[in-house]
Amino acid sequence: MDYLIDLFSDFMVWLKDLLLWLPLKLTELLLDGLALLVESIPVPTWLQGAGGFLSAIDPTVAFFLEAFQFGQGLTIVIAAYIIRFLIRRIPVIG
Repeated sequence: MDYLIDLFSDFMVWLKDLLLWLPLKLTELLLDGLALLVESIPVPTWLQGAGGFLSAIDPTVAFFLEAFQFGQGLTIVIAAYIIRFLIRRIPVIG
């Protein structure tokens, strides 16, 4: 009788582990697919030539932009706007 109880207990632990693992695996696959979709978007042609525009900046201006970490700050602001845009598209939250 103890053997059946142990077997049932082991089965319930396995079932619990499966039910906890399955949503994590599905979410991982969904996010991997989303990352693949985003990575497949081509870079715009105007952005590929941005190096030429940035090399035309005066060296003194470039020094202060680098000292104030302008590039990192601009990246953070753009990311915040994109996240705001995406959150506003969620029907319950936005």
